[in-house]
Amino acid sequence: MTIRVHLLTREERAALHDLHRTTKESVVRSRCDMILWSDEGLSPPQIASRVRFCRETVVRQIKRYEKEGLVGLSNKRPPGRPPRVSSVYLEQVEKSIDQQPRDLGLSFSNWTTKNLAAYMAQQTGIVIRARQMENYLKAHEWRLRRPVRTIKHHQDPVQVEAKKKSN
Repeated sequence: MTIRVHLLTREERAALHDLHRTTKESVVRSRCDMILWSDEGLSPPQIASRVRFCRETVVRQIKRYEKEGLVGLSNKRPPGRPPRVSSVYLEQVEKSIDQQPRDLGLSFSNWTTKNLAAYMAQQTGIVIRARQMENYLKAHEWRLRRPVRTIKHHQDPVQVEAKKKSN
């Protein structure tokens, strides 16, 4: 007995096409293809050869779609401990790295992941290691500022202006 998806309605087909077009996850696109090809009458072995998954995976995805609908095509959250940091914590991190440490009453001038993790532990009570802080910063494409070294404080402003005018 060949397992196939139920006859899809126009709305279901449109929703699958929309999910296929908008998702960033290639595995979700493959799952959409599996369901759409099943609706077109292809058997699981035929679909498996097109998407390069085994027949059992295709059957499992069809059954999952039948049971859960579009939600079943997305990846499930892996089991385990929930994340230690929340979105509120990350907002606070972003606000903190936008300020100079000295402006916050700290004894250092530049943020390091270790200093930032310690400061956030003091502010929020959530303790994470410097490496974890580095991972959060990288995941959100945040960068800690490096100091800009200049010699402006050693320059004579009159000579600088004269040099600008001569060029």
